[in-house]
Amino acid sequence: MTKTIENQEFVQAYDNGGHVYEDLVLRKCKFLSSGVSLAKDPAQRSVVRNVTLERCRVQRSSLGCAVVEDVLVDGLQTADLLQARGTVFRRVTLKGKIGRFMVGQLIGPGYLNTPVQDAFDRDREAYYENVDDFALDISEAEAVELELTGIPARLVRRDPETQAVVTREAALSGAWRELEHVQGTELRVGIQQLLKGQGGTDDMVLVAHKRSRNFRELLAGIEELRAAGVALPD
Repeated sequence: MTKTIENQEFVQAYDNGGHVYEDLVLRKCKFLSSGVSLAKDPAQRSVVRNVTLERCRVQRSSLGCAVVEDVLVDGLQTADLLQARGTVFRRVTLKGKIGRFMVGQLIGPGYLNTPVQDAFDRDREAYYENVDDFALDISEAEAVELELTGIPARLVRRDPETQAVVTREAALSGAWRELEHVQGTELRVGIQQLLKGQGGTDDMVLVAHKRSRNFRELLAGIEELRAAGVALPD
């Protein structure tokens, strides 16, 4: 049975792993200085399953290395950058007005090239090998900022007009370096991360954020990348 929680404020609600949150609707709730699944062992990932968040707000909070499945986020205000660190997703949909949200494969600063991070990387790769539908649907997300790394592009449902796939192989051509609307934008940063192997995958989805002040420039950059053969055609 699904439980609905409305207009509740969660302050300093920290979870260090091993918890299960399921069958919930959270509506107009606030999360302040909180964190989910801040574990340092893949076996201790918390699970978030069958949860809907509607018009919630987060501030100074983070999503750690949780397993997030069958979740709908419909509108999410972020007072600052919300980071998902080492999180894995299956059938998760972001839609409506979204603030600043970054998905990364690193579980935290300072863990790059460490045995702990290596364990999470292997676990993430094994998890996505068994996802046969989709990990994340961002096709209806109207974000201020949306950055995705660590998720194979084939598992991301997207809006072809504003969200494009770039492979490391295509990026190696270097053709993107001279594109007018790619320089000085998040698109360039994303491609550089891909080439450095910082995303943990051989491809990534680049996004023209629909609520960004630079939306038109980012959209033009997506079009330039496709015309140059750096982004895959749709």
